[in-house]
Amino acid sequence: MDGETPIGEPKASKHPAMRRGVNLFFAGVAALVPIAGTIWLIWLIYKGLLHLGNFIIDSCVFRSINWLRGAHSAEEMWHFEFPGANLVRFALPLAVIFATGFAVTNAPGRRALGWMDEWITRIPLLGFIYAAIKQFVDALRNLGGPRKFKSVAYIDYPAPGHRLIGFVTGNYRDPDGGGDKTTVFIPTSPNPLTGFTLVVDDERVINSHISLQEASKLILSAGLVAPGQDKVEE
Repeated sequence: MDGETPIGEPKASKHPAMRRGVNLFFAGVAALVPIAGTIWLIWLIYKGLLHLGNFIIDSCVFRSINWLRGAHSAEEMWHFEFPGANLVRFALPLAVIFATGFAVTNAPGRRALGWMDEWITRIPLLGFIYAAIKQFVDALRNLGGPRKFKSVAYIDYPAPGHRLIGFVTGNYRDPDGGGDKTTVFIPTSPNPLTGFTLVVDDERVINSHISLQEASKLILSAGLVAPGQDKVEE
């Protein structure tokens, strides 16, 4: 009939200006949220390092100095206050972190760290908490690292024609006569820090030509950012 929208075609919006305004609003949110989140994270790191430096200098060092001096009143106590004191409080934890990193990347430091890990993990409950935190930190540090994932692959699941996307982590020959196996990490979406590991027969692994970066974007966006797509489609 004349004047009617053909079947199968979307009807024109009755409020195009409102729809345009909504699209602009969400486009602005999508642009600003990553920037604001990054600034907020940097601010949290700065405040955390500042508080840590304040604890080391004021609560530990100067409190010990005042105690050794026998100072009791506020007038007698020494305080770590001068122009630029906060810069020193911020820089001190950074220096400790870099010094620790330098130490544990050398043989003596690695041995000391290994001894400490072994000692702490033997303590009931505390060892479990320490191991869980260490595992989480290692996962964050190695996320997307070149030595963590080798390539992208598909696994048929839960039925033919339905595939899980995963990252190939290694290959080995089954000592019990099961043939060659491929280990594939299947991350959850949109949180790739969790997932599960599959041991799959080599011939059941479907290799993919998409890059590790494209696969990571696909998982993080829950499929909204497809391979070869730079941004989320409106």
